[in-house]
Amino acid sequence: MDFIYKWGIFVTAENEMIRKSYYKTLIDTYDNRHPISILGERYMEEMKKQRPDLSAIRYAQGEVYFFNKDYEAAIYKWGTPLDDELIPWAQKNIADAHLEMGLLEDAEKFYKDVQTDSVVLQAEILLQLFSLYIQQDRFENAVHAIKNAIELDPDYPDVTEIAKAFFENSKDWGNAVELAVNEAVRTKSLPWFEVLEGYVDQGHTTNYEPSYFRGVLVDLFHMDKYRFESLTEVMWNSYKSSDFYIQWLEEINDLIWNHNADESYMWKKLPNLFKQSYFELISGRYLIRDIAPLIQNHLTNWLTISSVSDILISATAILAWDDIFESDLDPTLVKEAAYHFENCSPYQNGRQDGIELFESMKTWAEKEDLLNDLTEFIQPMVEEYSIEVASPSKIRGLIKASIEFLKEKRVEVEHGIMEKITWNEELLAKLNDIHAQMEGMESEEVHVIKDSFRHMTNNFTQNLMTKLPELLRKSADIVHEDSDFKKIHIDLNNEMNKQVISYMENTGLQGFRDASQTWIEDCLREFKDRQMNMDEMSESFNQQYGEEKITLEADFKILNDWQRDLERISRELVHMEKTNFMLRNNPSQLLLKGAGKLFGSMTKNKEMLHIKYKNYIENEDYSQLIQDLLHPFLQQLESFERSIEWDVNNSFSNIYDGIGHVSDEVQKDMENHKNALATMHEKPEIYRDPLTLFEVKLRQHELMNA
Repeated sequence: MDFIYKWGIFVTAENEMIRKSYYKTLIDTYDNRHPISILGERYMEEMKKQRPDLSAIRYAQGEVYFFNKDYEAAIYKWGTPLDDELIPWAQKNIADAHLEMGLLEDAEKFYKDVQTDSVVLQAEILLQLFSLYIQQDRFENAVHAIKNAIELDPDYPDVTEIAKAFFENSKDWGNAVELAVNEAVRTKSLPWFEVLEGYVDQGHTTNYEPSYFRGVLVDLFHMDKYRFESLTEVMWNSYKSSDFYIQWLEEINDLIWNHNADESYMWKKLPNLFKQSYFELISGRYLIRDIAPLIQNHLTNWLTISSVSDILISATAILAWDDIFESDLDPTLVKEAAYHFENCSPYQNGRQDGIELFESMKTWAEKEDLLNDLTEFIQPMVEEYSIEVASPSKIRGLIKASIEFLKEKRVEVEHGIMEKITWNEELLAKLNDIHAQMEGMESEEVHVIKDSFRHMTNNFTQNLMTKLPELLRKSADIVHEDSDFKKIHIDLNNEMNKQVISYMENTGLQGFRDASQTWIEDCLREFKDRQMNMDEMSESFNQQYGEEKITLEADFKILNDWQRDLERISRELVHMEKTNFMLRNNPSQLLLKGAGKLFGSMTKNKEMLHIKYKNYIENEDYSQLIQDLLHPFLQQLESFERSIEWDVNNSFSNIYDGIGHVSDEVQKDMENHKNALATMHEKPEIYRDPLTLFEVKLRQHELMNA
């Protein structure tokens, strides 16, 4: 088998290579033995030759081993020396074997190592890599592989169908749309246009600029008008609510304008689409400067594709536009529209169309906060005759009068906005004044309440500092001449503590509770006086505002908290620790206690000790001891006093929040009105253009019902 013969076999056998059925070309069709036996026999026969050529046999043996799942034997055969033209296919087959064994990383390496100029082999490798990447969930690699396969040879069997199915199953609509567009343009095959139409209908193309589909639409326009209308309709509807709507209208109008619509074809869907879009363009949604550049082409195309039965609408649209915007349109177009207008049948829906036009104008007026004004203006005319049965001419008169009224109303609207801005500024000033008054009231209240609390606690403390020493001095009554002066100091200390505790548990505790309750009642009166002032401010502001907008109401629950805290503090008065009144180590007490131990048993000295003890008890300064005794109690009172300011401030917080919320609302409303006023000054066309377009529609209505 010489090279030329072998090369011919190779060139004609690529399909066998793909299917791994090349071995069949080396086997007699009528030989029923197993291919392994036949190829083994041929191998032995070839070996007998002086210069054996085993390349084709080895390659074929690898295929048979592969089909019998003996992948290692197949790899071995494909790895032995082969002719150059078989090596790339053998390398690809080795990769296939690794893929079958689940050795995906090895398979990928072998696929990528293949070097070949064969487009068929390159395509097969890319498809195998595509399959491998899917198994590995490597989505981006799979996309890259299948797109490369299409770029290499888009006519390769099933490659575009495989890609289409893959993109759809993966919901990769970007690549799916791109494939459909490219294949539709490349193949000019209607099924691909239908695929694209399905994608458009499902909403997968709304983010594409309309110019992206120019080539597809041009091709289909010349191929099949019916399918062109069908695809155009779904694209039209998909762009209708998108930001590309104006671009779409420009694109489709340019296409039909530049490619001359066939007048012999009876357009079924386009006329209605052109009609709907025209009335959307002049609905007031768009400014005149935005739609003016495409009106010429749009009206021209609409007139061209209109049928005899509906040409009156497109013709009168042209004539009405020309009446309002004189010299905007091509004179030839206006002349043609006039010709059709003169030869059209009378229009039958004048009243209903007039009513719809009037209702659309009322809706616009309502959106501009003018419905009430317009309703009051037209009320006398509406009462004169029922619009439902009025003649078309009376309805037109009502519409015309309404348009003129709304034109004049713009000045009043501007003045009204300015008045609202001034009113909002006054409200903000009032709110700021209320806020300042609240701050002053808050500061004054903190000062008054803290002073009254300090006065109450000082009076109570001073009373204790007076009463408790008196009780301690009265303890001298238990000292007698016959007292046991060796332990009289212990008895005195116990008696003094007993007197103090008794006083605190009864008189002291009740006195503090009474003083606290009086202070709480004073605070309540202060709060009520403050609330009366705040109620007056709220009422005054709400009357000015016209509704219940603010409620200045402080939190009275603070009084309950204070009462609870003062009750807790009062318990310190009955849980005081025992004080060493007579068990201290100062010189006077040490002298008395020493004398008592030394002379206490001598009768003649007891009178002297009796006098000494009584003098000491009755003349001792107990102020420091009393202060030490009251220190924990006084500390809590000081802490309470420090918290008063925070508590009062906190009780005002909801008031400030309410004022701030209303201020924000007023500020926002004022900014909106300022922006509206600025827009009216900078862009008067926003208000003016809708009224001008109402005049266009009114003029068309007049023409159609002439």
